[in-house]
Parts: sequence; structure tokens; C-alpha cells
Amino acid sequence: MEQIVNLEPICAKYGRKIIIKDNKIKIKDQENIINKALGVLAENGLYAMAVFLLSCHKKEYGKKVLTDFLYELWSNNKVQLIDKKNFQNDPAELLTAVRKITESLPKLILARKVTERALIFARYHAKAEITSENKGNSNE
Repeated sequence: MEQIVNLEPICAKYGRKIIIKDNKIKIKDQENIINKALGVLAENGLYAMAVFLLSCHKKEYGKKVLTDFLYELWSNNKVQLIDKKNFQNDPAELLTAVRKITESLPKLILARKVTERALIFARYHAKAEITSENKGNSNE
């Protein structure tokens, strides 16, 4: 009998990780990249979103989102879209793995769903951080 997996908490976990508080990149910039990545995912697909993250204006953050957080999500033992491997030093190899996901319709549907969910959670975490920063600044 197949086990049913609730992907919501997994997506929430990785969505939270995507927003980096103690980073050199402002939370607002992170939110902007996430919003654009969501748009590319919706309009052009998973592979295009991966390429966007590697080439966006904040390349180090975009690369980290792809090679750290989304890779971790896709290779999570409950999601199992790609094999566990270190892609940090070779994002081109990760793009090849993403392309392979797109060759299988069931994997592609799952990948788009979990990626979209994680990015939506990240967007809400970014908005919450921005709101709390603004409240902190107004009390000064």
C-alpha cells in the first residue's frame, strides 16, 4: 500500500529557509527575486525558473535559492525528484537534473507544485520580515 505524504510542511520548511535574515541582500530584494521566480515558473516552467535564478540581478542569492534550498526540497527523501548530490560548485549539472525532471510528466507536475508552494511560503515569510522591520523602525 502506498503511503500518502503531506507535502505542505515540507514546502513550508524550505520556504522559510529561502529567506535569509542575516544576509547582505535586503529582505525586499529577496522578496523581489522570489516574486519574479514565481512568475517565470508560472509562465515559462521549471527549467526557465532555474535559469532565471542563476542569472538574476542578485546572482549569489538566486544561485543559493536554486543550489541550496530548491535542490534540498527536490532531493528530500519524501519528494525524491532528483538524487542527492552536491551541485553548489556546478549549477550547470543541476540544470541538467532539472531538465531530466521535465522529461517525466508526473515528476514535472510534482516539481512545479512543491516549488510553487515553497516560493509562496518564502514570499509570505519575506513580507512578514519586512513588516516587522518597518514596525521596528517606526518605534525608534
